[in-house]
Parts: sequence; C-alpha cells; structure tokens
Amino acid sequence: MSFARKILFALLLCVFLLPGTSRGIVYIEVDSPQLRLYNLAFPAVRPLGPPNPKVAKELEEILERDLTIAHLFYLLPRESFPQGGTFVTPWGIDYPAWKETGAEFLLSVGYEVRGGFLSLRFHLFDCVQGRPIGAKRYRGRLANLRPMVHRLMDDMLQMLTGQRGFFSSKIAFISDSSGLKEIYMVDPDGGKWQPLVKNGSINISPSWSPDGKRLLFTCFARRNPDLYEFHLPTGRVRLLSGRPGPNAAASYSPDGRRIALMMRGREGTDIFLMPAKGGPPKRITHSPASETSPTWSPDGRKVAFVSDRTGSPQIYVKDLRTGKSSRITFVGSYNCSPAWSPKGNWIAYSGRWEGRFRIFLVRPDGSDLRLITQGPGNHEDPSWAPDGRHVVFSSNARGGYDLYITTTEGGGPWRITSGKGNETEPAWSPLLGR
Repeated sequence: MSFARKILFALLLCVFLLPGTSRGIVYIEVDSPQLRLYNLAFPAVRPLGPPNPKVAKELEEILERDLTIAHLFYLLPRESFPQGGTFVTPWGIDYPAWKETGAEFLLSVGYEVRGGFLSLRFHLFDCVQGRPIGAKRYRGRLANLRPMVHRLMDDMLQMLTGQRGFFSSKIAFISDSSGLKEIYMVDPDGGKWQPLVKNGSINISPSWSPDGKRLLFTCFARRNPDLYEFHLPTGRVRLLSGRPGPNAAASYSPDGRRIALMMRGREGTDIFLMPAKGGPPKRITHSPASETSPTWSPDGRKVAFVSDRTGSPQIYVKDLRTGKSSRITFVGSYNCSPAWSPKGNWIAYSGRWEGRFRIFLVRPDGSDLRLITQGPGNHEDPSWAPDGRHVVFSSNARGGYDLYITTTEGGGPWRITSGKGNETEPAWSPLLGR
C-alpha cells in the first residue's frame, strides 16, 4: 500500500455541501498585496455524542495551532461569543449576534467518539454576508485524529481562498540528536515526528519527488558522498549515483523524470542533470568555479543554482533551452540555498546580512528583493510549502538549530521543532494523502 494510501486508509471521509453553500467564491485573496488578518470566531469544539474531554482538548490544540500558522486569522476571544455551548449549524445560527462580536467568519466544529473511531464535522459561515460558506464531515480511526484535523484545516482554507492548505504535507529534515545525521519528517505544525532514514551513517540534503513517494538524499556510508533514493511506501533504498566526489544537493524536476545535482567538474563542482531512473549525467554548467544547490522552476525550463564564479557565492538562473545563465543576486557577499516557489514567482534563499544569515525573496529575474526574516541567530536552508506562501527554514536563534516557519509577508516565525540536537536542511513535501 502506498504511503499516501496509508494515510487515506484511515480516513473514510464522507463529504457534503449544505444547501445554499456558496460555490466558487474567493473570500480571501492570499496573493493580494493588501492581505490582512480576518476576524475568526472559533468556539470550543462541541461533542455530538458522549463528551470526551481528552479528545476535545487535542482537537482544539491542533486546530488553534494550524489556524495560527495559516496566518490569515485573528482569533476572537471566546468570552464574547453568543450561542454558548452549542454546535452552530445553518439551521440555528444567529448571524446578527455573531456579526456583533466583530466576526467576519465563524468556524463551528463538532466531534463524536465511538469505539476506536472519530467523527468530525465542521460548518463555516460568512458572518458579514450572513450565509453559510461550506461544511464537511470526516470519519476515521481515533488514532488518526491528527491527519483528520489537518485535512479539515486544508478543506476550510480551500473554501475561503480557493487554494488548498498545506497541513496535509510533511517536512523532511536532518537531525543529529542521536550523534549521527539522520532523516526524519514532521507535520507542518511540529507534531508527529517520524524517522525516515537511520542507517548508522551521515545523511544530508533530503529532497522530495513531485508525487511525495520518494526522497533523494546524500549518504557517506561508502565513504563518498553518494546519491540515494528512499521509497517511502516500501522503505526501499537504492543507489542512484556513486561517482567519485560529491553527488549532492539533488532535486527532482517537476515531472519527476530528471534530477539536478552537484558533481565534480573539470576543476570545481558543476551542475549535472541525470535521468531519475538512473543513467549517465549531463553537465549543464561549465565553469572552473564551484557550483551547487540546483532548484527547478515549476515549468522545468530553468534551474537556479549557486556559483562563486565572481568571487563570492551568488544565485544564478540557467535557461535550459538557450543555455544562458544570468546572475540574480547582487546584494550581500554570501548568498546560497535557493528554493524556487511552487508558483514560480519567487526564489527564496539564505543571504548574509549584517553578519548573520537571513531569508530573502527575489524574483527570478533578480528584481523586487525582500527580506522576510529578522531576529537573533542565523536563518538558513529555506524550503517552500505547497501553497507558495509559507517557508520553512532552520535557525540557531535559541542556541541549537531548530526549524521555523514564516510567510512571504514575514509572519511568525513559528518554531516547529525543539529536539535535543540540531534540526537542519528542511525539505517541504507536496500535499500527501489525496
């Protein structure tokens, strides 16, 4: 059974739209330069059967965390809420009373636990216009409460923005808590740590396939930085490239057919392309400089990478059709770790600024440079969420390295790991479990 199907297997989802539900309306324009936080009323989750305080508490904690990281809402204080203690439905809602609280949207969530199964149900309302937006129902094993809540959150976000949320995804990363560099993954809210690659060696540079079923990584098990592929559904690991020298910083093309990676060139290191199924690599940069960290444009026609050909590491973009490369970063003496956004409109990277590394955004043509992280410590290794708005990065702001999430507007940051060691090199997956 595939990794995605294992998630779906636990979620027998019954979905319904209410009569009068608005279809095709975008309530929140997430790409708008005037994006703001919207007032959301989120009453306490209500039992639809015998109460289960432990389940209710866990549901609320996960939902509140997800709503915070989504960075679209201001959660109104519950003390002012009307209709206290009820599960609000379209057949009993008092729109004027909710509007009086300042609420623009209302999220009402109910739950029922029977045996080892959990049923969830939510209603979403437009309090300004006085109408229902949508509703859905979910049923699955109680042990899978967390992915059910994430799915609820993603569906709610799609109703409001027209775009699916990112909470049904995973973030792979490197942790050295065991004394070795091993690969784990975690939910975007920081929950459910899971080991992926623990082989008694040093592992670096995780990178997801477009379908979320495979993970590239570099391993030193054979005393050379070799490129491997980990197949999540089966746990199978296979060697993709073991040429002498580095086989590292690899990434799949958007169609999953090719891999861009750093290999030893004639003098320094160059960027190569190789078939994802294995085969001879083709060099696409030809410079005596060191070149690394390739990242694909969403259309697969360009690759951004790092080169020190001008004396310091800077970000370049190579057009695979014309063969031409152009430099796009000119501010800062050390710019690295580029990551092309899923929408193609930004390249995130880590750049040294005033003695510390920060996360920047730049357009693929080098225009509109933006700083999106501030505060103590170094901020490194950005990776994009599937929504093209959230970015995960590693930072040593608290001493050791942890993972943090921010947004293109500089929201947060929200810390999502707090392990005993260092958590670095995050790689955000595509949406899973669809």
